[in-house]
Amino acid sequence: MYRNLFTAWYCLGVLTLCLAAFLILLPFIGADRARAGFGFLGLLGLLPIFWFVVFRKEENDERDVSFLQRSQLLGFTSAFLTVLVQNGVLTLVYHVKWGFDSVPLSVFWLPSICGLVVGVLVFSVMLLLFYFKGEDADKEG
Repeated sequence: MYRNLFTAWYCLGVLTLCLAAFLILLPFIGADRARAGFGFLGLLGLLPIFWFVVFRKEENDERDVSFLQRSQLLGFTSAFLTVLVQNGVLTLVYHVKWGFDSVPLSVFWLPSICGLVVGVLVFSVMLLLFYFKGEDADKEG
């Protein structure tokens, strides 16, 4: 299996594990404490081990590098925009509707988690789509 495809499927598996843990814990302990199920996102930190130890002899050609760069750009952009828009809306609601001068830090946890999940999801899905469609790396064609 290619290094990039393994990365995409691994990221999707970690997201599935996080969502399953959150949904299983939600009815038993409530939303605030079930949020700890997203701690499994820390498993994404194992990706460098897979990249540089397990798949160290695999060479990437320019098409693989292009697919990885384009999907990373889309993932990072979507994560940034998700967090920015949600935090902006929350801040406006707190200031305009309720008139508070400060926003509690606990309010910003959900947009941060959502942004991370959306970014990793977009990255993984786009990487799989690029390989599935078999796009050319060069668009000048």
